[in-house]
Amino acid sequence: MHQNGSTVRSLVKKLRTIFDLESSGRLILYSGFVGVVAGLGAAAFFWGLQRLQHLALGQWMGYWPPGAGSEPATHALQLPEQWWPVLLIPVLGGLVCGVLVYTFAPEAEGHGTDAMVKAFHGQRGSIRARVPLIKALASIVTIGTGGSAGREGPIAQIGAGFGSFLATKLKLSDWDRRVLMLAGGAGGIAAIFRAPLGGALFSVEVLYASTAIELSAIVPCVVSAVVAYSVFASIYGPGLAFSTPQNLGFGGPHELPFYLVFAVVCSLVGFAYVSFFYGLRDRVFRRLAIPNHFKPAIGGLMLALLIVVLPHIMGGGYGWIQLALDGNLTNGKMPELMAGQHGWIRSVLDRGVMGGGELTLVLLAVMVLAKILATSFTISSGGSGGVFAPSLFIGAMLGGTFGLACHMAFPEHAPAPEAFVLVGMGGFFAGVAKVPLTALLMVSEMCGSYTLLVPLMLVSMINVALLSQRWTLYEEQVSSLIDSPAHLGDFVVDVLEGMKVSQVYDPSQRPTLIRENLPLPAVLMVVADAEDAYFPVVDDADEMVGIFSLHDIRSTLVSNGAGGLVLASDLARSPVSTVTPEDNLHTVLRLCTQKQIAEIPVVDPDNPRRVLGMLSRGEVIAAYDRQMTALRSNKA
Repeated sequence: MHQNGSTVRSLVKKLRTIFDLESSGRLILYSGFVGVVAGLGAAAFFWGLQRLQHLALGQWMGYWPPGAGSEPATHALQLPEQWWPVLLIPVLGGLVCGVLVYTFAPEAEGHGTDAMVKAFHGQRGSIRARVPLIKALASIVTIGTGGSAGREGPIAQIGAGFGSFLATKLKLSDWDRRVLMLAGGAGGIAAIFRAPLGGALFSVEVLYASTAIELSAIVPCVVSAVVAYSVFASIYGPGLAFSTPQNLGFGGPHELPFYLVFAVVCSLVGFAYVSFFYGLRDRVFRRLAIPNHFKPAIGGLMLALLIVVLPHIMGGGYGWIQLALDGNLTNGKMPELMAGQHGWIRSVLDRGVMGGGELTLVLLAVMVLAKILATSFTISSGGSGGVFAPSLFIGAMLGGTFGLACHMAFPEHAPAPEAFVLVGMGGFFAGVAKVPLTALLMVSEMCGSYTLLVPLMLVSMINVALLSQRWTLYEEQVSSLIDSPAHLGDFVVDVLEGMKVSQVYDPSQRPTLIRENLPLPAVLMVVADAEDAYFPVVDDADEMVGIFSLHDIRSTLVSNGAGGLVLASDLARSPVSTVTPEDNLHTVLRLCTQKQIAEIPVVDPDNPRRVLGMLSRGEVIAAYDRQMTALRSNKA
């Protein structure tokens, strides 16, 4: 018996040397559980959205859009015939959304993916438990009543919220919470778009505005994505978001110049899209002197005025993308399909003022502009929904516009316009979201075709390279791993914790001390001759009572004309963050980051009010760089 027990222990020990189950197995198990919930959440969200769209858009408004992929149309294509429901329903949807969000969870406003990115970098992966539910309900209302928004934002926040909740309940570390949050987001996106690989890659790529990827989270994200997709597919079937013609493909290197020019066009339109999207939020909606609860209703009214003229831009617009992919760009059917009984397109057709190709070109260009406006009205006002679907729509119609123009100008050489539609979907989103790998893989998965992978890769990468990191739909992205608080410890803590302040600061360089009773003109004379940026203010016993910076002086000069009545003590800020010579450099860097200061006073350990010198953030970074260089040299 004893021998059998020893054999089992030996076997277990041997297995542990082969399989790393203790460090990775637990997270993989949890990721699978998160995937199950994310898949069920995606299915519930999809069901609720379909029901509301059928009721609000179909039965009340009389708008039945075309179907797409494995989501066939439940009704023949029909545009609204009465104007008043088109004006009323989006406003009511915005009002309900605003009350829901700003009453119960203000962080659920806008597009939820950015909230996930923010939680990863700055909130240790923590998302309030109520946020996913409020986000789901608000997004269903927004999209279901005609709002120009997509599903990825809310479903990402639903999955991410559960991942964060589970990690908190299990008392996991901050890093594990971040990973499970990403896994939940990956699962939700993989399920709702039926794209498991794209969903997993999206969660780890969207965090950064550069080419950085959170590779350490890829395995849990893949596990969650596969499980969530399987759960969703078992309910609604595997299917595809879009179907594509079998003959659609890359014709050869002679087509690449067309795609290169198209990449430049995508970057220009992407710049306009992001600029207008956030410009409208910052310069219009945030300045409105009304409660936030009512701003989505104002956005809904602006949207309603637009869709009265062009109802095709409501919702995600998948059906209209499908029409473009099917070839209705060149066969003359697009104008007829877009014409309502009494719409302005019908009047243009009846008058015959344009040919089929010319009118199609104009309609596609108008839809690009209108979708940018509609998405900005919906989400920038505080409405709830994602930006992925609208970006696909803009990219598809932009590709159709460019492709048709090339085909009309160079019929023998240009690729088929439908090819530009598909490439535009991925290429455009890659630039405005800074996710080139995700964009090309997800669009290929959603369309079930990799025949245009080469031009997709080219346009996606060129667009990302051309469009500055500043112009992104996800403003919570950071440039690289080292810029994320989640990775601060990976790069500097171990090294800096072993280095003391006394090793870096130079006690011979005395700081410029300012007497607290010194008037402003005298302060300016002292500051003018000093090379310092921060000035400790001391009393008659040379003990510090506060500190001020050059920025504080500038602010005083601009806002106060009291002159000699202003004393140094009036400029000083207190309490003052300080360090001693025995503190480590990680403490210095953490205080500088938290307080957003560039220098910190070094004080006597026995008298915290006696200043010994000043230590700058730059000196800390330089010391870290020297130490890392020395470590690398020793290792070599």
